[in-house]
Amino acid sequence: MKRNLLLFLAVLVGIIFIVNSTKRILTFRDTSKSVEDAQKQLDRLREENKALKDELEYKKTDEFAEEEIRNKLGLAREGETIVVLPKEDSDDQQEINNRVSQKNWQKWWELFFGG
Repeated sequence: MKRNLLLFLAVLVGIIFIVNSTKRILTFRDTSKSVEDAQKQLDRLREENKALKDELEYKKTDEFAEEEIRNKLGLAREGETIVVLPKEDSDDQQEINNRVSQKNWQKWWELFFGG
């Protein structure tokens, strides 16, 4: 009887030990996964930060300022010639212009009867 009781207690302690160990292992695995995800996010943010710093450094240069001035204000360096080509009206643009000038009832007629 005493031996059965000791065996039962040993099995019970073993089961408790196994359950607790399993819980700790699962918790450790989840924590490890969280740390890996955080590390990946940190690496991504560091790369983004470096790219933003590089962009900021470029935007502080005279080259960037000159490029922006030339593009936005249409200015040129001394001795350069600016050539502006007129835009050609494409067939699609002409069709859009025709539709805009049509009356509403004509648009409906085209929609239903394919005018």
